[in-house]
Amino acid sequence: MKNKIFFLILFLALAIQPDLHELKPESTQTQKSQKAFQYEVTVVLKLVQVFVTDKEGNPVTDLTKDDFILYDNDKFQKITDFEKHFLSRPKKPVAPEKKVEEVLEETQLPPSREVPTRMNRKFILLLDIDRNSVRGVTKSKNAALHFIDSQVQPDDEVGVFSYSFMTGLNVHEYLTTDHDKVRNAVKRIKGVPGTEGGFSMDEGSSRFDSQPESSLTQQFIRSGSPTDIVEKTNNFINNIKDLAKLLRYIPGYKNIIFFSGGIPDSLLFSPDQTIRENYVDMGKELATASSPVYSVSTLGPGHVHSLDMLSDISGGKYLYLVDHYEQVATQIQNVTSNYYVLGYYIDETWDGKFHEIKVEVKRKGSEVHAQSGYFNPKPFTELSEFERDVHLIELALSKNPYLQDPYILNNIALPCSEKKDANCVLLSEIPLEEIEEIITGNTEHANFILDNENNVVFSSRGDIDFSPFSQKIIYSYAILSLPPGEYECRTIIRNLQTGKVAVASSSVEISERLKAGIKLYPPLLLIPEKESTYLRLIKGRKQDSLSINDIYPFLSNKHSPLVDDIDKDVSKLLAVVRCAVADIQKPEVNITAHLVEKESGKMTELSLSILNSKREEMTDILLLEILLPELKPGEYAIESIAEEASSKQKSKTSTRFKVK
Repeated sequence: MKNKIFFLILFLALAIQPDLHELKPESTQTQKSQKAFQYEVTVVLKLVQVFVTDKEGNPVTDLTKDDFILYDNDKFQKITDFEKHFLSRPKKPVAPEKKVEEVLEETQLPPSREVPTRMNRKFILLLDIDRNSVRGVTKSKNAALHFIDSQVQPDDEVGVFSYSFMTGLNVHEYLTTDHDKVRNAVKRIKGVPGTEGGFSMDEGSSRFDSQPESSLTQQFIRSGSPTDIVEKTNNFINNIKDLAKLLRYIPGYKNIIFFSGGIPDSLLFSPDQTIRENYVDMGKELATASSPVYSVSTLGPGHVHSLDMLSDISGGKYLYLVDHYEQVATQIQNVTSNYYVLGYYIDETWDGKFHEIKVEVKRKGSEVHAQSGYFNPKPFTELSEFERDVHLIELALSKNPYLQDPYILNNIALPCSEKKDANCVLLSEIPLEEIEEIITGNTEHANFILDNENNVVFSSRGDIDFSPFSQKIIYSYAILSLPPGEYECRTIIRNLQTGKVAVASSSVEISERLKAGIKLYPPLLLIPEKESTYLRLIKGRKQDSLSINDIYPFLSNKHSPLVDDIDKDVSKLLAVVRCAVADIQKPEVNITAHLVEKESGKMTELSLSILNSKREEMTDILLLEILLPELKPGEYAIESIAEEASSKQKSKTSTRFKVK
């Protein structure tokens, strides 16, 4: 079974220890001074989604900025940015027309990000495995797929979540505009539901855990073993309340389409009002997070009071039976497809307080539906453990995170071996001077490896003190063991006092194991006469006994790895090249290379010299010197070809880089 990441990150609790002794730097390590941090009051642009209908419930589409009045905490605000989104209703449910967006007016006030970028529609498909039946889960998935295929627009962000008492709240796909991934995530969900509970079977999902403050082991046991129906129900409610805490930080409406059989009336209306009160609080948390719930009943035609109540409190709509999935999809589309965006500038303070928003329309007979408000950010030190983990996981799962605006770093992932273990190296460039604000004080370093279905197959996390380093740049690395497939690799550096982050991302493909012939791996390119320091992250596994020097011999602190770009004055590179050979007697491998200029496609043959070589089992390892022609700024690739002399078999690889 694949590893999962939990939102309390159980298997990340293993300590990560930096190893600095493999390649000793020549320069002396010095202690950096630590600067005090503070949060300043800044002026920010707030964006509010507003739905306006007439008395018959039809959308009002001809309003202008001057027709709206907006208050923030009862204080009148001048609307500076204005936009409207209207989607024509399709004649056929399965063939929606294109979304039309029209920017009516934008002021020339303080510079801000473009308004439409983050105010697209957002949907979360939430399947309740626990309060469901096998048939209900199947119908829910079919209804979700129909909604995706018939109503979701290209700009819409969609996420797929499920809940069961055995696994808590699972994230099968985070908010994304890649709707093929969303479809696949829905299809992958399997479960064993029923009134006695069930469990989600998607092995690749990520998970929330909502538990009392105790040890991580106790939390895991508790989330997977409640037998009392009251405890199970409260566990579900608390997980959804924690989801609401995540959603409150994401701008705009987050429309939750909730497929469930609901909480039984016997629990909701029992003499003990604990569950009812907790359930009402859950609905209020979702309403505060601007996350209306569109409830769809999955267990029969009867009226489900708990679903109706949840939709009413959260500001959504109770849509009755999942069998009527076409009408359900159309109703949700009609409610969410026509809206205005209002923007205004306000001082942002880091106090975590809730701001109430009120929006009025001057035109008589109009009904206004707007998000109830928003929360100011909180200092990172005041966030709960759950909220901190949510921040980290969002960085791991999302290419465009909402909760942070990270500094972008560079990393590379290099497949390097035919073995099952230690077959890939993840190397991250950390420019200490550039991210000094992030690494001052207590800092954590995390790596996440995601497969092409967004499943987390590897993660590591631990605290690192960067203060002893006097170098401008260091290179952290991890040695990975990955099965064949395509992966996204993310490295995250986060300050544990301020929450400020830096993120690096790259992709890698691990091919099937070589049975016969030759395979050339992407080379580790090195910039000569540029000093480097390597930092190894270890978790006590077998591959942690290996260092980068075991995989790439001939490394020296006098050379630095080429992770992203080089200066145009660089005239030569070094390359550590690995080439595997299988089922060939006395192989003789020759390496050639060309430089390809991306813009023109021009190819230039490169002069190569072998400086050193080594053979390990079925792999030849070479240290090459590569002479470069005169370079101009732009994007390039070095295309390397390995050819075995007797069999004439070839293998090719391409390594891209930038010249600045």
